[in-house]
Amino acid sequence: MNKKLLVVSAIILVAATARLLPHAPNFTPIGAIALFAGAYISNRVLAFILPLIAMIFSDALLGFSGWNYPEQTIAVYASFVLITWMGMNMRENKSVLRIGVSSLGASILFFVLTNFIVWVSGFSTPTPLYTTDFAGLLTCYTMAIPFFGYTIGADLFYSMVLFGGYYLLQVNVPQLKESI
Repeated sequence: MNKKLLVVSAIILVAATARLLPHAPNFTPIGAIALFAGAYISNRVLAFILPLIAMIFSDALLGFSGWNYPEQTIAVYASFVLITWMGMNMRENKSVLRIGVSSLGASILFFVLTNFIVWVSGFSTPTPLYTTDFAGLLTCYTMAIPFFGYTIGADLFYSMVLFGGYYLLQVNVPQLKESI
């Protein structure tokens, strides 16, 4: 395993432990980790797998608490796969603007996909939280807005830490400029 891949993998796993620390709802590093992995790991399989391993690792340490709702768990993991793909589209140009816009895009993708699944998965419950019409969908998204702010803040903050920190490492350790 080359040094760059080892360092990027270690950064991802260390960042995932931030999910174990006390935090505001949805203020976690996983979206930024997925974006970072997609941007820096050229091996497509590893780029997709490492953020998922980080998520499974932290979920295991948290007792798989969110896994009681399989549709929602699948939506969360699927959103991180899509965010990794977004990161892959930044590989050749990792400017501050692109990282910021991609971080915001990751937050929006996560919000739209996961809350849509929350709404749809309620259809099969005896007492759905939301009505099954468009008004119910809007209510679901409206109720999730407070969490959305935390998601945006986390994706921007952790992207700054991961991308900025790795950039500083590359400046000081030239061997990390090699591609993985």
